[in-house]
Amino acid sequence: RGYITLKTLYDYGIEIVGVISLEQDKHEAEKYENKISNFSRNFNIPLFETKWLNDKDYPKIISDELNPDIAFVVGCRILIPKDIYSIPSKGMLGVHDSLLPEYRGFSPLNWAIINGEDQTGVSLFYLDELTDCGDIVAQKSIPIGFNDTAPEVYDKVCQATIDIIIEAFPSLLSGNVTRKKQEYSVGSFTCKRCPEDGIIDWSQSTIQIYNKIRALTSPYPGAFTFYKNRKMIIWDAQPVNNPPKYLGRIPGRVVKILLNEGSVEVLTGDGIIKIKMIQYGN
Repeated sequence: RGYITLKTLYDYGIEIVGVISLEQDKHEAEKYENKISNFSRNFNIPLFETKWLNDKDYPKIISDELNPDIAFVVGCRILIPKDIYSIPSKGMLGVHDSLLPEYRGFSPLNWAIINGEDQTGVSLFYLDELTDCGDIVAQKSIPIGFNDTAPEVYDKVCQATIDIIIEAFPSLLSGNVTRKKQEYSVGSFTCKRCPEDGIIDWSQSTIQIYNKIRALTSPYPGAFTFYKNRKMIIWDAQPVNNPPKYLGRIPGRVVKILLNEGSVEVLTGDGIIKIKMIQYGN
């Protein structure tokens, strides 16, 4: 999202005075640092790469060397301190992939799918000292279909991100923008997700397990289980409609092998789920 936002702003002829790129986590399959750095260098845009914003005097760099009118924070997992977000004369704005004030915090897109939501969205808001709680400038809702996976929803989030920024930019620059105040006591928060949080609890309902699998499929780390003491990542699955009734139910037990499809059916807490694609992990 950061890369396509950078490219879109440039393509629209908006002067970019600098880029601060945060290093990605090791478990992230798709790396964009090189694309961002190559783009910045190709167009002579000052570039700074960091992990925690503590390796250089970024307030001084931003105020003295870059001196931006507006700054956008996209895909950032750390809180931006006040001595940074207060520098741009027209404000520093964050893009969050939820309809704030709901789903503040980490991995809102994945959590929304895990929780079975039928929509998510993108919010553009001014940064303040609290997590995802500044004044909202604009929002776009995004439907989540029953069969949508996280990467499919993420593609929609990326498009909504660049749309919302480009549409709002003239008003932000002129200062003629309507701000909707958030109340910190209203809304919800999410926990940070780690790869190990993807373990499947087969006693959960079929839909809960299905939602976790589609929420964590590639390029995310994947939902997983263990088979003969080996980690097995499940990339694709589908609920079985009208499953036979099991009175002797052992969640996690394979009850049918479909050789012609290359799939298996597994008991859940209340039904059966068909496992369609797996990968053995380390």
